Amino acid sequence: MKKKLGLMLCVISCLVLMMGCSLTKENKNLSKSKLTKSAEEFAAQWFEYDFQTTVEQYADQMGEEQVDSYKEYAKMQKKHGAMKKVVDKDYSTASDTATVALTITTEKSGKLVFTVIYSEDGEISDWKAEEYQSIGKTMGRAGLNTVMSMAIVFCVLIFISLLISCFKFIGGTQQKEAPKPVPAAVAPAPVPEVLPEEENLADDLELVAVITATIAAASENECTDGLIVRSIVRRS
Repeated sequence: MKKKLGLMLCVISCLVLMMGCSLTKENKNLSKSKLTKSAEEFAAQWFEYDFQTTVEQYADQMGEEQVDSYKEYAKMQKKHGAMKKVVDKDYSTASDTATVALTITTEKSGKLVFTVIYSEDGEISDWKAEEYQSIGKTMGRAGLNTVMSMAIVFCVLIFISLLISCFKFIGGTQQKEAPKPVPAAVAPAPVPEVLPEEENLADDLELVAVITATIAAASENECTDGLIVRSIVRRS
C-alpha cells in the first residue's frame, strides 16, 4: 500500500512539472545576450552624454529629482573620466522583467556599476549608475553603522538609568518640603463647678434671730416678715 501511494505521488509530481514547463514560455525579448549587449551600449552612451549642459539648458523643463540626478551624474563623469572596459556582467530575471548589472572601469582607475532594468517587451524601464563599493569598504561601512547604533543605544540606556536614580532625590526633597501636620488643640478638661455649700442655719437660730431684728430696726420696720437670712459668713 505504501509503495503504491509513493508511486502515485511521484507520477503526480512529474505531471505537475511537465505542465509547468509547458505553460512557461521563453520570452525572446528577454534574451540574456541581447539585453547584455544593449546594456553595454547604454553605458557607452552614458559616458558620452553631456549631463551638465542638459541641466543648464533644460533645468526649467525638468523635475527637481531629475535635475539632482543629472548634476550627480555630471560629477561622476568629471571624477572618473571616459569608459575603459567592462569587467563584470550579471544577468537576472524576475517575473516578466530582466536586470543587467555591469561593472565598468574608467580611465581614472575608478569603477562604476550600471544597473539596467528591462520590461517584458525588452525596453529599458529604469536604470541607475553608482560608484562601485568593494566588499571591504561595504563591510567597513556596515561595521561603522553597527558601532554607531550600539553606541546610541548604550547612551540612551545610561541616560535612562541616571534619570531613574534621580527619582529618590526628588522624592526626598518633596518629603522635606512637605509641611508638618499641626496637632489638634487639646480641649481643656471641664472644671467641675463648685457650688457653694449652704450653711446649716439650724445651729445658729439665735444668731439668725439677732441679725434679723437688727436689720428690721435699721430699716425702721418692726415686722420681720419677708426677711430671710440665707448664709452667715464669719471673718476671722
